[in-house]
Amino acid sequence: MALVAVMLSESCAPAIHVRPRIDPVLYPEPRQNAITFWGHACAYIDVGGVGIVTDPVFAGSYGLVHRRQIPAPPSEAYDRAQVVLLSHAHHDHLDFGTLARFSPRAAVLCPAPAARYLKERGIRARVMRPGSEYRFAGGTITAVAAHHPGGRLSMKARSDGRALGYVIRTDSVRIFYSGDTEYFPELAAIGLKYAPDIVLLNVNRHLHSKDALHAVKDLRAPLLVPMHFGAYSGSNARLGRKWRAELVRALGPIVAPLEVGAALPIPHLKPQNMAVQGDTASCFAR
Repeated sequence: MALVAVMLSESCAPAIHVRPRIDPVLYPEPRQNAITFWGHACAYIDVGGVGIVTDPVFAGSYGLVHRRQIPAPPSEAYDRAQVVLLSHAHHDHLDFGTLARFSPRAAVLCPAPAARYLKERGIRARVMRPGSEYRFAGGTITAVAAHHPGGRLSMKARSDGRALGYVIRTDSVRIFYSGDTEYFPELAAIGLKYAPDIVLLNVNRHLHSKDALHAVKDLRAPLLVPMHFGAYSGSNARLGRKWRAELVRALGPIVAPLEVGAALPIPHLKPQNMAVQGDTASCFAR
């Protein structure tokens, strides 16, 4: 019974590959100096022309019951991405078939369990640990701890580097992507040390409601993009919009509730008070 529970877990179920429909209209070429939401935990972040993608999974399904409910991006939308950030190895955050479609020149950054899984399948990734840095033209990416299981089928949450978040820093902006995490005290240290301007927060069954509010308070960012919904079926998808609405009600203008395909101009790289591009609310100045 324990094995069955693992196999049916929302985050740990084995992938069943179904080819999804491709939609170039929903996913046009990503805007420069903007954050474009592609569903679930995937965002395309362009900083000064450098494309950084978080946890891309474009498979038609993952696990036994989680079907993709929206089309997938065409390869032309991400063929110039230079960096892929993987937070951990669960099936809804790491998909070999998806990664194989990216340019082999793209750097894949991930924690050790994810790197081992990819190495067995012929993809070389750079192992990141809390404090590790990766430099790109115009900035750096720093790995930070998350409190979440890190291995492909692991269930025990830890904050020892098996699952990660990432801080992207340039001279103009600081962006924190949380990955999957429970609330844990080190979030306050991340907020104090890196002072992010924008937080991309995975709001799901691991972090929602009061815990999500505590996390946002600790991170002290003036702009929040809730993620982890809008692509796959399941309880997280059903509840994700409810939890996002709670954040909007509680935090008001600091929340940018992006819909899939919508883009948020990065305030420090674009004029302030610009409207979010797409079917969503307005972005507010710092």
